[in-house]
Amino acid sequence: MAVIGYFEAFPQKTETELRTVTFVEDGPGIPAGIYLFTEYFCTDLNCNCERVIIKVLNPKSESDRNPREVATISYTWSPGEDKAWQKTNSEFANPFLDPFHKQASFADELLEFWSDMVARDRGYALRLATHYDELRQKKGKSERRATAFDPSAFDAPLNREERRRLRKSRPGKHARG
Repeated sequence: MAVIGYFEAFPQKTETELRTVTFVEDGPGIPAGIYLFTEYFCTDLNCNCERVIIKVLNPKSESDRNPREVATISYTWSPGEDKAWQKTNSEFANPFLDPFHKQASFADELLEFWSDMVARDRGYALRLATHYDELRQKKGKSERRATAFDPSAFDAPLNREERRRLRKSRPGKHARG
């Protein structure tokens, strides 16, 4: 599954569609500061997960180019037809903090805040689905799927000896002169 950031594909929309929140004073669990809710979507056209990964970033200042990731939220607006995602959706509440990402001590509070925001702001919730469709139209492609009979679908890196043999087998392309 290839996942791409929406605002990486559409940087011009950062000014108008990137959801940001500023907490002016420390609240119950969430420190004061600016929080950016960035969106990442699956671009595999064989998958119809209808899922967004929200990375919550906390820059130290408005000019901070490397903001700290403080929470990663996984959310689907549809149970989907994919059996693997149906199993995931049955095991985790929707939305949930992604267990494969590091979460700040206040990530649970950010999850609660974001969940309330999506429930209250129907326009924002619908925009996530629109962004999913837009990104898949622009960057989507069919990913190769591995089967028991097609292990080549895994793009394992070649070791040094395999690279050397490959260069020798194609002397016109990789020969050194």
